[in-house]
Amino acid sequence: MIRLVEQMLASQNQLAAAKAPHDKTVLQAQIDATDRQIDRLVYDLYGLTEEEIRIVEGAAQ
Repeated sequence: MIRLVEQMLASQNQLAAAKAPHDKTVLQAQIDATDRQIDRLVYDLYGLTEEEIRIVEGAAQ
């Protein structure tokens, strides 16, 4: 999980510095994928059921 958080921080920094729209799009896709991976690890860590995950994700929107 630490590696994913470090990857997320690096990607966020790269996104902030990116100039080209294509680069921003690619970096945002990487950030979104990493975010989903972190979420899944946290859900597994806390032993959430699929129903609980839907509730958490619904509340986050």
